[in-house]
Amino acid sequence: MNIQTSPRSLNIPGSGSDHAAIAGVAGAFDAAWNRHDMTAFAALFAPDADFVNVVGMWWKNRAEIQAAHLHSHATFLRDSVLAGKVEKVTFLGSDVAAAHVLWELSGQVEPDGSVGQPRHGILLLVLVRDGGRWLIQTAQNTDIVTGVLTRAAEKA
Repeated sequence: MNIQTSPRSLNIPGSGSDHAAIAGVAGAFDAAWNRHDMTAFAALFAPDADFVNVVGMWWKNRAEIQAAHLHSHATFLRDSVLAGKVEKVTFLGSDVAAAHVLWELSGQVEPDGSVGQPRHGILLLVLVRDGGRWLIQTAQNTDIVTGVLTRAAEKA
């Protein structure tokens, strides 16, 4: 995986093994998603983690994150495939890092039962080192919607 680091990471260094471990968490996120194994998926999160999905639903602990994903993977995401790429890691401290992951999701079932077009997005993961293991503390997921501008841009 190609991982960029920000200039800030030069001031608070993360080792190559930290980068590899963070990329490993992102890879495990995809792997658990693609197996539809929400127990393994939830285990990537800290017990008190937060997750805001692409439509603004906010889950406030590991159990809520798991329950929400169990439902979606039993229904409209049951055949989905997720492919992510860590684009940037910024170390905010020796035991805290932010990772931006670009992703593509295919195989989502639409309300009419058809398979939707692939979606693309950006997942921001804030990870914390806990006992030598990196866990997701906060996740914010955003769909990339091409051709859409904010109202501020429309007025300009």
